[in-house]
Amino acid sequence: MVLALGLSALGFTYRKEIYFLFAKDQSVRAEKTKEKTIELWKSGNLKEKEIEDFQSIAVTYSEKDPTDPVAFHLIARSLFWNLNRLGIQFDHDSLILHLGSPFREFIGNSVLAESTLDSIFWNARTAESYSSSPFSDWENNLVLLFLGETHRGVKRPQVLIQEYGNIDRSKLSLELQSVYIWLLTFNTMLAGDATGLDKLITITKDPNYKLGIQFTPREENFLRGLGKYYKKDYVGALSLLRQAKTTNPDTITETSIISEATIFHLQNLSQKGIDLLEEYYISTGKKNPEIPILVSKFMKEKPGLKTKLDLSLDKKE
Repeated sequence: MVLALGLSALGFTYRKEIYFLFAKDQSVRAEKTKEKTIELWKSGNLKEKEIEDFQSIAVTYSEKDPTDPVAFHLIARSLFWNLNRLGIQFDHDSLILHLGSPFREFIGNSVLAESTLDSIFWNARTAESYSSSPFSDWENNLVLLFLGETHRGVKRPQVLIQEYGNIDRSKLSLELQSVYIWLLTFNTMLAGDATGLDKLITITKDPNYKLGIQFTPREENFLRGLGKYYKKDYVGALSLLRQAKTTNPDTITETSIISEATIFHLQNLSQKGIDLLEEYYISTGKKNPEIPILVSKFMKEKPGLKTKLDLSLDKKE
C-alpha cells in the first residue's frame, strides 16, 4: 500500500510537471505571436488570419493555465485588434470628430463592437484580478481597462482621468500609445479639464513623442476652447473657439459655432446665439438637424425670442 501511495504521488508530480511544461510552451508561443502581430501592424500588413491565430493561441494559453494573468491580457489584446476590422480606429480624425460626443456615438450601433469592447474589458479585468503584482504588459492592460471603462460609462470622466491619467507611456506598446492619448483627450475634454488639455497638447509637441495623435495650432485652439467651455470659463472659451473657426464648415467650425451660441444663451444673450446659429444653418444648406432643435430649446427657455427658421417640425416632434 505504501508503494501504491508512492507511485500515486510520483504520478501526480509528473502530471504537474507536464502541465506546467505545456503551460510554459503556450506562454512562449503566445508571446512570440504577440510580437509578430505587432510587427505586422507596424508594417501595415496585419490581416484577419493573423489576428484570428493570435486569438486562438491566447485562448489556448488561458485554458492551459487558467490563473495566469498574462493569458487573459493577451485575449483582451487579441480582441482589441478586432476593433480595427469593425471600423473602429483611434486616430486623429476620429478623435476630433467625436470630441464632446458620447462614446457610443463613436462606436456606432454595431452589436459586435459592443460585445467586443465588453469582452476586452472583462478579460483585462480578469488579468488584473489574477495578478498579485504588475506583469510585463501591466501598462498595456491598463490602457485596455481604460478603453473598457470609457465604453461602459459607469464612471465619470473625472474619475477615469484620476485612475488612468498617469500611465507610464514609455512602457506602452506602440499600437496602444495612440489609443491612450485618444482616450485621455476624449475623457479630459468631457471632464472640462482645461489644465489637463494643455498638458496633453504639450505631450504631443514633445520631440520624443514620435508616434500617435498630434494637433495643428487650429485644433489646439479648439481643444483649449472646449476645455474652457466645459470648465465654464466662457470668456476664455469664446476667444479660443473664434480662433478655431474658418469659412470651411467642418466639424471644428460647426462645434465652435454651436458652443459659441450656447455660451451666448448662458450669458442671457440668447437672441445673439440664435442669430449666429441661423446664419450658419442657412449658409451651409440646412444640413444639421440639431441646430433647429437647439434654437427651439433656447426659445422655450427664454420666451420672446425670434427666429427665421421653420420650427414646425421640431414642434411636431
